[in-house]
Amino acid sequence: MKDKKRGKVYIVGAGPGNIGLITLKSKECIEDADVIIYDYLANKEILSYARPDAEQIFMGKHGGGPVITQDKINRIMAAMAKKGKTVVRLKGGDPFIFGRGGEEAEFLADRGIPFEIVPGVTAGISIPAYAGIPLTHRNYSSTIAFITGHEDPLKEKSSIAWNKIATGVDTIVIFMGITTLPSIVTNLIKNGRTPDTPVAVIQWGSTNIQKTVTGTLKNIAATVKAEGIRPPGIIVIGEVVKLRKKLMWFEGMNDLNPRILYTIYKTGIHGKKILIAATPKGICRIHFGKESSFIKELKADFHGTVIQRNDRYFSQIISDLENYFRGSATNFTAKIDLQGTTFQKKVWRALLKIPYGKTVSYKEIAEMIGQPGASRAIGTACGKNPIPIIIPCHRIISSDGSLGGYSGGLDIKKTLLGIEKNSARQDA
Repeated sequence: MKDKKRGKVYIVGAGPGNIGLITLKSKECIEDADVIIYDYLANKEILSYARPDAEQIFMGKHGGGPVITQDKINRIMAAMAKKGKTVVRLKGGDPFIFGRGGEEAEFLADRGIPFEIVPGVTAGISIPAYAGIPLTHRNYSSTIAFITGHEDPLKEKSSIAWNKIATGVDTIVIFMGITTLPSIVTNLIKNGRTPDTPVAVIQWGSTNIQKTVTGTLKNIAATVKAEGIRPPGIIVIGEVVKLRKKLMWFEGMNDLNPRILYTIYKTGIHGKKILIAATPKGICRIHFGKESSFIKELKADFHGTVIQRNDRYFSQIISDLENYFRGSATNFTAKIDLQGTTFQKKVWRALLKIPYGKTVSYKEIAEMIGQPGASRAIGTACGKNPIPIIIPCHRIISSDGSLGGYSGGLDIKKTLLGIEKNSARQDA
């Protein structure tokens, strides 16, 4: 994929949020990229396909307004490509549907920078489908209009012909319109759309926290406010919304609303607290630090998922940890859910094979996974280990015998190694 002579930019659609809806072409681009420039609406899980050494740059654009200006994004893309890098500009949905992909492609074209467009599954079609709303139906809708609810604020006047759209289109799909919903409703009714027209507003569509509210033009703004619906969301207006009651499928699935549960466990070691989190599949995080920073990290890593404290859920892992700290247990029985890149998971699984009470070097792990030159990358992977203690990165030391680093601090690392050493000596 990469142009050997000079860099290239791939403007890639990430789909509506559900990682299963990313295209094969998009995945291939991410796997090959030197640099990935991504937005708020691009599911962060997709980055697990990236190479361990790929640079990841978060642009932070979201419904509350751009954190980074479009001009700066354009210039970063161009600068990276001029350095000969393969750049993926990862955008939620489809880059050419209200994603400013056209503007970014123009910027590159004007400067002679090679680029390629990789279409994505657009939110305007897929999210209504996940809410059980077909945009066309022989009995209800033969025409569709996609409209932005967030026009360029520098425009002197709106370019949306409400007088034509209000009564001339069966189904209206509005992107980025939650914050401007009252004015959208006013424009449609003022221009002839009946106040009883069905409306659906779908928040975080296709994800584990999808939420849909329905109503009519005359009451939907009040309903959205009462339900606390905030961006991102898609609005569907038209008779097809009536079919949702019959065709709703996704929100009835048992696993629609999994929560990330967490607990706080005081170890008694150096006064440290351990924060533990789990998905429905198993333990996904162990963290040494403050609850506030832990929650912030979880919210960033598990895009939009509900974070909830539940101490009783963690009785098994707490029992395992207590036995481990007493030196009476050498392994853990709780299920784990590894979240990381393919390379990281390979390293972490290798760490699980290090015998209790033993230490190895980064070089030995590199040889164990068949990549003898990857010692530095292995060090980075160990630093990002999401489940320390269970995945025993504390058993990795430098080739010269020094302890090296540890996310929980060297005092914790020394203590863990001491527990294992003493226990192993007693068992000998």
